[in-house]
Parts: sequence; structure tokens; C-alpha cells
Amino acid sequence: MYATLPIEVYEAFEKIIGKEDARKVIKSIETTINDVTEIKWKTTKAELLEDMEKKFATKDDLKDDLSLLKTELEGKIESLNQKFNFMIILMIIALTLMNPVAAEIIRGLIK
Repeated sequence: MYATLPIEVYEAFEKIIGKEDARKVIKSIETTINDVTEIKWKTTKAELLEDMEKKFATKDDLKDDLSLLKTELEGKIESLNQKFNFMIILMIIALTLMNPVAAEIIRGLIK
């Protein structure tokens, strides 16, 4: 947005230093205001981007977090898989021992 000074300022300068000089002075002041505003905006933009980079997670941060989570989950799944296999073996043993036919086979082996 381009800064402009009110016409009253121009008229005041025109009365004191003349039309051409007033025009030059006003243009210089407006250019200076615009340059300072633009420099401040660029600085502010850079500062905002820097703050955003500090506060928000990047792709690499998320990838690291996800790979850590994946490793933890794989470990837990492996542990549950071992427990599940152990429970299946126990159930097979219990069902076998409770089966009347299996009981007869075991009695036959013991004698």
C-alpha cells in the first residue's frame, strides 16, 4: 500500500517553499515512508516465518516421531503375539487332557 500525505501538508509546504520544491519534498517524504514500511514488513515477515519454524513440527520431526511410534507398536504387537501363542498352546493342552479319549490314551501309556 502506497503512503500519501494529506493535501493540507502539501499546501503548507507550497506556501513556504514554492510549488516545485513542495512537490519534491512531499515525494521524498512519501518515498521514505514507503521504504521504511516495506523494510519493516519484510523484517516482520522473516521474524514470523522464523517463529513459525520454531513452533510448528516439520516433516522430518513428524517422520521421526512416527518411526519411533511404529517401533514401539511393533514391539507391543510381538509381545501380544507371543502371549496369544502361549494361550493357544495352553488351550490345546487343556482340551486334550479333558477329552475322555485322550484320558484313556494317557492311562494306557502310564500302565
